[in-house]
Amino acid sequence: MEKLPRQKYTKEFREQAVRLVREQELTIPEAARRLSVSDKTLSNWVFKARHGQLA
Repeated sequence: MEKLPRQKYTKEFREQAVRLVREQELTIPEAARRLSVSDKTLSNWVFKARHGQLA
């Protein structure tokens, strides 16, 4: 099984994704599905945003 190339997301995309969870009150799995990212990736972004580390 081949590994997929690593996806690079812009800061703006990550910030918008976090806003979906915070402001529109979507669950992480719901928002992740809408954005076609993994639950874990989005969870990491939300965690980092809460701690002021979203780069």
